[in-house]
Amino acid sequence: MTDDMPSLALSLAEVRRLVEVGFAKIDGSIRLILHRLDQVDGRHAQLAEQVEALETRLAEVERTAVTRAQLGDRTRLIIAVVTVLVAVAGTVIALISLTQN
Repeated sequence: MTDDMPSLALSLAEVRRLVEVGFAKIDGSIRLILHRLDQVDGRHAQLAEQVEALETRLAEVERTAVTRAQLGDRTRLIIAVVTVLVAVAGTVIALISLTQN
Protein backbone atom coordinates (compact mmCIF):
# COMPACT_ATOMS: atom_id res chain seq x y z
CA MET A 1 0.00 0.00 0.00
CA THR A 2 2.85 2.37 0.63
CA ASP A 3 4.13 1.77 -2.88
CA ASP A 4 0.82 2.87 -4.32
CA MET A 5 0.76 6.16 -2.39
CA PRO A 6 3.55 7.91 -4.32
CA SER A 7 2.05 6.70 -7.57
CA LEU A 8 -1.39 7.88 -6.48
CA ALA A 9 -0.02 11.24 -5.34
CA LEU A 10 1.84 11.59 -8.63
CA SER A 11 -1.30 10.74 -10.59
CA LEU A 12 -3.36 13.22 -8.57
CA ALA A 13 -0.73 15.91 -9.14
CA GLU A 14 -0.81 15.15 -12.88
CA VAL A 15 -4.63 15.33 -12.93
CA ARG A 16 -4.50 18.57 -10.97
CA ARG A 17 -1.99 20.04 -13.43
CA LEU A 18 -4.14 19.00 -16.39
CA VAL A 19 -7.24 20.52 -14.79
CA GLU A 20 -5.38 23.78 -14.05
CA VAL A 21 -4.05 23.97 -17.61
CA GLY A 22 -7.54 23.29 -18.95
CA PHE A 23 -9.04 25.98 -16.76
CA ALA A 24 -6.31 28.42 -17.83
CA LYS A 25 -7.09 27.74 -21.50
CA ILE A 26 -10.81 28.16 -20.87
CA ASP A 27 -10.18 31.38 -18.93
CA GLY A 28 -8.04 32.71 -21.80
CA SER A 29 -10.70 31.82 -24.33
CA ILE A 30 -13.41 33.47 -22.26
CA ARG A 31 -11.32 36.65 -21.87
CA LEU A 32 -10.68 36.72 -25.63
CA ILE A 33 -14.40 36.30 -26.35
CA LEU A 34 -15.27 39.06 -23.88
CA HIS A 35 -12.67 41.36 -25.45
CA ARG A 36 -14.08 40.69 -28.91
CA LEU A 37 -17.60 41.30 -27.64
CA ASP A 38 -16.49 44.66 -26.24
CA GLN A 39 -15.01 45.54 -29.63
CA VAL A 40 -18.20 44.45 -31.40
CA ASP A 41 -20.30 46.52 -28.98
CA GLY A 42 -18.14 49.57 -29.68
CA ARG A 43 -18.36 49.08 -33.43
CA HIS A 44 -22.11 48.54 -33.15
CA ALA A 45 -22.47 51.82 -31.27
CA GLN A 46 -20.47 53.64 -33.97
CA LEU A 47 -22.56 52.14 -36.75
CA ALA A 48 -25.78 52.96 -34.90
CA GLU A 49 -24.67 56.60 -34.66
CA GLN A 50 -23.82 56.65 -38.37
CA VAL A 51 -27.18 55.14 -39.27
CA GLU A 52 -28.98 57.68 -37.09
CA ALA A 53 -27.07 60.55 -38.74
CA LEU A 54 -27.83 59.19 -42.21
CA GLU A 55 -31.51 58.73 -41.37
CA THR A 56 -31.65 62.33 -40.18
CA ARG A 57 -30.00 63.53 -43.40
CA LEU A 58 -32.34 61.40 -45.51
CA ALA A 59 -35.39 62.74 -43.69
CA GLU A 60 -34.17 66.29 -44.33
CA VAL A 61 -33.61 65.59 -48.02
CA GLU A 62 -36.98 63.90 -48.39
CA ARG A 63 -38.67 66.81 -46.66
CA THR A 64 -37.06 69.45 -48.90
CA ALA A 65 -36.73 67.52 -52.16
CA VAL A 66 -38.73 68.56 -55.20
CA THR A 67 -40.57 65.79 -57.00
CA ARG A 68 -40.89 65.59 -60.78
CA ALA A 69 -44.55 66.56 -60.56
CA GLN A 70 -43.74 69.60 -58.43
CA LEU A 71 -40.96 70.57 -60.85
CA GLY A 72 -43.37 70.25 -63.79
CA ASP A 73 -45.93 72.42 -61.98
CA ARG A 74 -43.29 75.05 -61.25
CA THR A 75 -42.15 75.03 -64.88
CA ARG A 76 -45.71 75.47 -66.11
CA LEU A 77 -46.23 78.32 -63.65
CA ILE A 78 -43.03 80.06 -64.76
CA ILE A 79 -44.00 79.71 -68.42
CA ALA A 80 -47.47 81.13 -67.67
CA VAL A 81 -45.99 84.10 -65.77
CA VAL A 82 -43.49 84.82 -68.56
CA THR A 83 -46.30 84.60 -71.13
CA VAL A 84 -48.41 87.08 -69.18
CA LEU A 85 -45.43 89.43 -68.80
CA VAL A 86 -44.70 89.28 -72.54
CA ALA A 87 -48.36 89.94 -73.33
CA VAL A 88 -48.45 92.90 -70.93
CA ALA A 89 -45.20 94.25 -72.36
CA GLY A 90 -46.57 93.86 -75.91
CA THR A 91 -49.76 95.65 -74.94
CA VAL A 92 -47.82 98.50 -73.30
CA ILE A 93 -45.57 98.85 -76.36
CA ALA A 94 -48.61 98.83 -78.67
CA LEU A 95 -50.33 101.51 -76.58
CA ILE A 96 -47.21 103.65 -76.54
CA SER A 97 -46.79 103.35 -80.30
CA LEU A 98 -50.49 104.24 -80.85
CA THR A 99 -50.28 107.28 -78.63
CA GLN A 100 -47.15 108.56 -80.37
CA ASN A 101 -48.63 108.30 -83.88
